[in-house]
Amino acid sequence: MKRNNALGIITFLLVLFLPAAISHAQQKTIQVNASQLLPRAEVSFAPQSGTFVEGSTFQVPILINTKGTSINGIDLKINFDANKLSIVQPSNGKSIIGVWVEPPAYDNSRGTASFVGVIPNGITTSSGLIGTITFLAKSTGRAVVSFKSNSSILVNDGLGSDATTNFVRAEYNIIPKPPEGVLVRSETHPSQDVWYNNKNPFFTWDKEQGVTGFSYVLDNKPSTIPDNTILTADGVKAYQDLDDGLYYFHVKAIKNGAWGTTGTFLVRIDTAPPADFKPRAEYVVAAVIAVERTLVSFFTTDNLSGIDHYEVGVIDKSQPVTESPVFAVAESPFQVPLTGVDKLRVIVRAVDKAGNIRDVSIDVQAPFAINQFITEYAVYILLGILILALMMLLIHYLFGHKVLAHLRRAFAIAKEEELSEHQHIAPLNPDGQSPTSIPVPGDLK
Repeated sequence: MKRNNALGIITFLLVLFLPAAISHAQQKTIQVNASQLLPRAEVSFAPQSGTFVEGSTFQVPILINTKGTSINGIDLKINFDANKLSIVQPSNGKSIIGVWVEPPAYDNSRGTASFVGVIPNGITTSSGLIGTITFLAKSTGRAVVSFKSNSSILVNDGLGSDATTNFVRAEYNIIPKPPEGVLVRSETHPSQDVWYNNKNPFFTWDKEQGVTGFSYVLDNKPSTIPDNTILTADGVKAYQDLDDGLYYFHVKAIKNGAWGTTGTFLVRIDTAPPADFKPRAEYVVAAVIAVERTLVSFFTTDNLSGIDHYEVGVIDKSQPVTESPVFAVAESPFQVPLTGVDKLRVIVRAVDKAGNIRDVSIDVQAPFAINQFITEYAVYILLGILILALMMLLIHYLFGHKVLAHLRRAFAIAKEEELSEHQHIAPLNPDGQSPTSIPVPGDLK
């Protein structure tokens, strides 16, 4: 009985107070949700994160999304890490701000900046540009850029009310500046435009402060970039017994974990002499002045560096060889005088642009000792030629005309005899009479 009475009392109390409790709870829930649904403007940096190299500059636009609310005033106070960043220029150019209450300002020593202005007639935007800050990355590390708590956005309601605003900060990573491109040199092949006959190139380069290692590669490609593997900490590299051709030596450095750009050096190697060749000799005799010469012609090629020039040296084979011939730069054909010399050896030297040489030789001599004969009897030869010419003229003068006259007379007689024979054997005319005789040239008077 008592138990039933207790249950009844509890039931009565629940019926009496439960609706009021439920109503109160619903009211509180509605109030919280309504507060969360109020529009909140958002001001942010773009980009909100990023990685930039020490010493570089980058731009950070400041953007606002009014979330459907019309605003007409902006008062932004900005903090940044003065040890990591410095402002080069705060932009007051392109902006939704119509009138600047005060020009955009900054203080690099304190790490602060400000943008204060109004927008006549207000604006509603999803991506409005307030201004642009150009930062310089001063040193490595994490750099935070944020808005101060006293920053505000004013609603365009005629009362200057603060808009509920979410201010979003940005965080940037400043990485070390990579080392500069390595400047490569070569003591064995100092000029990149010159061919060398040295097969053992030696390269050196400077080591910048803070550099911990280098990566390098040697190939025949001008734009190769070495991989990110440290191969040496020194600034020297030597190669031995390379084949002929063009070689590019590429090297890059690592500093503070960052690889720099690639430095490249070109070497040209040519150790092969010019192609083999055979000179040709042509004898030229000028009897009038009793001079005999030999023209020695020559030509060859070189596959890599090319022919630079030719040199010629002459040896008198009739004399004992006691020293090397003296070479002089020459061109083809080369004239070799033979006067007073029976036998000569002409040595032609081809020199390529790497300094490689090829020597070939040819022996030349006066054929049939004509040089000696002409030299000793030149006067008599000339006199004989003159006498012979005079005799020919005299013979022509004395006998030429008489012989010709006899020939003409003989020809005329032969002609008369031929005509006479034709008269005696001429056929009869149709009427049985002889044809009219043809006068003989001798009968015409």
